[in-house]
Amino acid sequence: MQYEMIPLEAGESDAAAFYGLQVVTDNSTWARVVITEYKELIDSTIAPQKTITVLNAAVNGFNVTSVEDTVIDGKEGYVASGVPFPGITSIPADTQLFEAVYWLDSEECECGPVSVGTTSVAISSTYPEDVTMNLINSLKIVKGEAAAVVGEQVLPPE
Repeated sequence: MQYEMIPLEAGESDAAAFYGLQVVTDNSTWARVVITEYKELIDSTIAPQKTITVLNAAVNGFNVTSVEDTVIDGKEGYVASGVPFPGITSIPADTQLFEAVYWLDSEECECGPVSVGTTSVAISSTYPEDVTMNLINSLKIVKGEAAAVVGEQVLPPE
């Protein structure tokens, strides 16, 4: 399979820095890995993260049909999958979207029934399920070390 790896433009806000990588094979299929490093601990509890993923997918025209708990990179996470809502003409009807999320450093908090963390990883893909799951299952991200070199950009940025 011919593909191109494209670094995403890194960004920063008052609350977090984010950077990522996109893999593209043609004009209709792609995968994206985005790492967000928050400056302070935030809620990393999986249940509300799932809700956010479903709502974000809906805003982008996708009806989430499945959300499954899974282990990604040795951490608790989930994979959501969805298809375009009927009548959405800007997205090919046969497109399937996968969204996976996990936290590199999520820990239970003594402050209640929640987890907190500073580094989230989000994977989005329109590749077929088997290709997407192979990507998710092979993902290994190490905080503080370069995980990939694309062109002249080291990810994460040093």
